[in-house]
Amino acid sequence: MQIINSKDLQHEFLTVLIYAPPGMGKTTLLGMLPPKTLIIDVDNGTSVLAGDFDADIVRLSDDLHEFSEILKELQTECKYKNIAIDSLSELERAMLTYFGKIGNNNGVPSIDAYNRVDYKILSYCRLLRTLKANIIFTAWETQRDFTALTGEKYSQAYPLVREKIADNICGLCDIIGRIVDDGKERFINLESSMSAIAKDRIFKRKTCKFEEVLQ
Repeated sequence: MQIINSKDLQHEFLTVLIYAPPGMGKTTLLGMLPPKTLIIDVDNGTSVLAGDFDADIVRLSDDLHEFSEILKELQTECKYKNIAIDSLSELERAMLTYFGKIGNNNGVPSIDAYNRVDYKILSYCRLLRTLKANIIFTAWETQRDFTALTGEKYSQAYPLVREKIADNICGLCDIIGRIVDDGKERFINLESSMSAIAKDRIFKRKTCKFEEVLQ
């Protein structure tokens, strides 16, 4: 058993989740990460990085067989400083679509398929966190409704993954950022509120620029 004093703890690698509606710059942000970065492109959106960015990209086929192969290779040897999954939302949907195709329910995912996807997504997230690299997930944005103790109802922006595992995934992340456009510029909100979930338990920031997300 290894016992480490809290004064000796270091934050060598981070797990980050960035979410926003489509078109807000999530993939562009990944292209701005410092070298050396691997982007696992699930939703085929990395064309926006053509020309001006320096990152290795793997695009997954419909059956997602490359994903397991990549994870095995990274476990054997991880030569990247940053590994990004773009996006977690589409990975979940693609897995459900695949299990629906190979199932016996006319292409519709079964309850068992949903449970398998929940388990696998969480397993992938935990496995990636064991690698000696920064892990960056992107996700689309959704809204969930709450009722406060006062009876007040409100909606909160949240990463689009299955509600059953959403809080678990958020708990695994050191930083959760929501991309915001205030009309003048786009930045990352890192402060949780009634209107949006966010956090920065490492640097304790309220906001940051795209290029500063790992700093």
